[in-house]
Amino acid sequence: MGIGKRIKEARNALNMTQEELAKILGVTKGAVANYENETSHPKEPVMYKMFDALQVDANYLFQDVVNIPSKVNDVTFAEYDHIKKYRNLDDPGRSHVDAVLQWEADRMENISTLSMEISDLKSRSASIKEYPSLVRDPDADYLKPQAAHARTDIEVTDEMIQNDDDIMNDENF
Repeated sequence: MGIGKRIKEARNALNMTQEELAKILGVTKGAVANYENETSHPKEPVMYKMFDALQVDANYLFQDVVNIPSKVNDVTFAEYDHIKKYRNLDDPGRSHVDAVLQWEADRMENISTLSMEISDLKSRSASIKEYPSLVRDPDADYLKPQAAHARTDIEVTDEMIQNDDDIMNDENF
């Protein structure tokens, strides 16, 4: 993200129009549009006014312009605002935020791991040899019929049992 996009991001975060920013900076609305589109760049005195108007520092606006391979700093304006709020918390507040952040990070890691496992299963041919747990055991209890238990409230005769068997074996039933 270039300086123009950072200017626009900071301006939008403050719900400020290009015209309002231009008035504060003492330039035209077109000049602000040119800064945001990176057609032109503000001169040094305008830049200092911009830091104040947008409530940012040079590090925020220029963080992606200077490409330092050993340091990656892609913090958005909203994230920068979170950092400022976090720094104002007391120890219990930071502890709470840290706990929630860790919980959410773990949740996202679990989702990511699960997604990768599902993707892996879909991309590979899932054979019985590779995934034996996917094959159901034909002798498992959940596959056995769940017939009614023998009646205990009356005496069951051999004739009643034969009648029930005949009904169950009738192809037209």
